[in-house]
Amino acid sequence: MSKLVTYYNDGTIALDTATSLPYTDIILAFLYTTEQEPLSLQLGGGIAASQSPPELTQTTIEAIAALQANGQKVLISFGGGDMSSEAYSKIVGNETELAQSIATFITQYSLDGIDIDFEDTSSFTGTAAYNGVDFLVNLTNALRTELPSPQYLITHAPQPPYLEVDSGMDGYVEVMQQVGDSIDWLNVQFYNNPPWSGDPSEIISSYQLFSELSGLSSEKLLIGLPVTVNDAGSGYISIDDIVSEIIDPIQKDGVLGGMMNWQFSSDNGGNWATTIGTSIGLEAPN
Repeated sequence: MSKLVTYYNDGTIALDTATSLPYTDIILAFLYTTEQEPLSLQLGGGIAASQSPPELTQTTIEAIAALQANGQKVLISFGGGDMSSEAYSKIVGNETELAQSIATFITQYSLDGIDIDFEDTSSFTGTAAYNGVDFLVNLTNALRTELPSPQYLITHAPQPPYLEVDSGMDGYVEVMQQVGDSIDWLNVQFYNNPPWSGDPSEIISSYQLFSELSGLSSEKLLIGLPVTVNDAGSGYISIDDIVSEIIDPIQKDGVLGGMMNWQFSSDNGGNWATTIGTSIGLEAPN
């Protein structure tokens, strides 16, 4: 079954409204660390009652319970576009301790898993103070030790050039070779990344190529797109075009692992979720 995933960040629309939408998985965003406090988790976004130590609001806690009672999974994402290369470099070598801290947060709030939104391109091009592949492999292994399958999910959210062989930044090709069996699926960000941004033919072509990589399959690949033109610097595609030019062609010839969006609060009224969900065979739980 295809998945429908959303990132929940700014809190302008109540999280519990997702119970009436066909999302299979909701990812809360973001946990992160800083260069100044590399081993202390912090929490951002509208879900945070406290940034440090990281604490969820009571409303978020209640919404998580409602979603899970509905059969929907709730994960927390670590990283995000604002986490710096310097911050990552400070936690290299301490992946086990970081994984333990993340697992403690997940079990404290009865979450279903962790998403890694790693966007430090310099760590794949050799210009960072550390090796991004080694870091992600070590972190994924440490997380899977703390969060065993199938009880817990581990997902990652790479940008497409990270999966394009010989792009010069194709670190995730090796990551998937080494620990793909420990990763449940990838939420690939097909936005803010020309030439994929706004180009269905590029997205479909790369989707098919990525699905053939070691450690990957169509079932483990989700296509991530912005809900509105304001949710990304580039890459917006209208709902109708997503269905007719991406989803229908892929499903006609093969398997679509699912769709992801950034971000939940931009889909006022739920039209994106409902329309995209219907096109991939998903209906609202109630």
